[in-house]
Amino acid sequence: MLEIRSTVKLDDIESVMKAVAHRHNANVTVVSHLGQPHHVHADGGPREALVFTLYHPKLYASLLAADIRFAGFLPCRVAAWPEGDGVMLQALTPSGYCRVLGRPDLESLAAPLDSVLQRILEDAAHPVTASARERPGVETSRWGATEDQVNMRATLPQRIDYRGTKIEDEAGTGAHDSPGG
Repeated sequence: MLEIRSTVKLDDIESVMKAVAHRHNANVTVVSHLGQPHHVHADGGPREALVFTLYHPKLYASLLAADIRFAGFLPCRVAAWPEGDGVMLQALTPSGYCRVLGRPDLESLAAPLDSVLQRILEDAAHPVTASARERPGVETSRWGATEDQVNMRATLPQRIDYRGTKIEDEAGTGAHDSPGG
């Protein structure tokens, strides 16, 4: 079991986890919000947590080929909950999956995924605070906002019906369509 304490606040850990996973050729495919924000249980602890589903297809393929029962454990999940001034990150290691399945012989196949998961959690625990422009050898994008920085809520789709009609086709030319008096 991996358990690392992060200095990042719970409100910011989602963006940090996505960025860190991307740097390690993985993706955060699902973020599940568990519990109720600002709710304190009788024992005084918060009852809010996030669960990140990490997808790394290249490293999953060898485990699934060796034993299809790994499908019950993959993709990997990382739990995050507030603790003190930061967030606690916790994940079951893929070598732990091997022990649960009674296949310790496959731990060598799980080792690369263990390593990537460990590095993702360590990087998320202490994210780089310097901006990209301040880091040597890093060139920033000239394209502006990237895909993860764009909110697609309330945008108009390209097609508006099942026949492929475009919204521009329905809107007209912007001037009166028929001359008249």
